[in-house]
Amino acid sequence: MSGPVPGRGSAPVVALVDRFGSADDVRRGLGPAPVEVVTSTAVPAGPGIVAVLAGPETPLTEAHLDALPDLRIVAATSAGTDHVPVDAVTARGAWVTSTAGYCTDEVADHTIALVLGLLRGVTTLDSAVRAGRWDVMEAAPRRIAGTVLGVVGFGATGRAVAERATALGMRVVPVSRATPRPEFLSLLAEVDVVSLHVPHRPGSPPVLDAAAIAALRPGAFVVNVARGGVLDTAALGSALRSGQVAGAALDVLPVEPPPADDPVLTFPRTVLTPHAAWYSPAASVRPYVRAGAAVAAVLAGREPDRVVGRP
Repeated sequence: MSGPVPGRGSAPVVALVDRFGSADDVRRGLGPAPVEVVTSTAVPAGPGIVAVLAGPETPLTEAHLDALPDLRIVAATSAGTDHVPVDAVTARGAWVTSTAGYCTDEVADHTIALVLGLLRGVTTLDSAVRAGRWDVMEAAPRRIAGTVLGVVGFGATGRAVAERATALGMRVVPVSRATPRPEFLSLLAEVDVVSLHVPHRPGSPPVLDAAAIAALRPGAFVVNVARGGVLDTAALGSALRSGQVAGAALDVLPVEPPPADDPVLTFPRTVLTPHAAWYSPAASVRPYVRAGAAVAAVLAGREPDRVVGRP
């Protein structure tokens, strides 16, 4: 749904639609640009709005774009832009940017925390102790050094994960989403843990689909801190229940937050975090400053940084 923009004056309007964002941080990025920054809980509508800063929880539609005749840029306040119809925005003569790189270290740290937690059985053992059981074999912790970690997607975040894992003595197997399918499945059969670091392309099938999950070495673990759509969660649930997959850690889900009847909430041996991998106090500021700077560049007639789509 679209909503009105509060407090609109005569200056061009930059609308921040992201519940985590601060208008003050956006203004820092904008510098002296003569615009009015407003926050909104819904995608705004009407003339005079030159920029929409949209978080990943704010999916934009073509109907939204049709109601924004003066739009010049959609600045995603996230690394991913799967919530933005990029082609539709550029077809209307506007830019699309991301804030890629703002939380590379945070996501890599969170990934390693989840990987170590699975391998050492931290949450499973904690639950067992609280339930009155005192048995290390409830999770049978594994040695970290020598563990094989498959990193699917070897961009900045994937490389940061690999650096941390290597420092812990793990062997890293980098896997590109462009790897030919037979080789992709063969690589998955070698790993003890697979971690996903690829963007989600709207309409595309999961990167880790049922066949890929079936190709994993029995007893492997799955970690997803990318986007919910890159993993077939139904197939993962079946593999967890059968024991073919030993455990999973998911920071992202196809529907966020999950409804009370979402089957993922009942998956065995699964750690869930609420799309938290990106967060740190510093990372909570960077995307809004960067998005503001992108808007300032466009309004000044310059090409912004981190372009995803050009008009």
